[in-house]
Amino acid sequence: MKNICEKGALILLVGIIIGVPFGGFAQINPIGMIDAGGTNVGVNSAAGVALGADNLVTTITTLVNWFAWFIALASVVMGLYAGFLFITAQGEAAQLKTARATVLWAVVGITVAIISFSIILITRTILII
Repeated sequence: MKNICEKGALILLVGIIIGVPFGGFAQINPIGMIDAGGTNVGVNSAAGVALGADNLVTTITTLVNWFAWFIALASVVMGLYAGFLFITAQGEAAQLKTARATVLWAVVGITVAIISFSIILITRTILII
């Protein structure tokens, strides 16, 4: 019975992790923006393709933003794992060395994420998106 409950909880967790982004993306109009008059702005209505360079820049900055958030989250998880290694090392030199290296790479990851966010902000400021 316990094994079935664990599998059910795991399936529920995976379902939530996969399903939550669909709720967020459901709020986005992928074809184009619709103004108050109900007409598509910046969209070739025959082909359903967005026009202009703004869409490309927005897409690229969105992808970089997602990548930066992923790197930031992974770096925080690495930092937590490094803390766990430090706590459980109990003076063992090899595990302390691994923990120090993990902390170093977690800090590098957080730095990369901060630089990525800065690039996004600078790009949006320059291009006035």
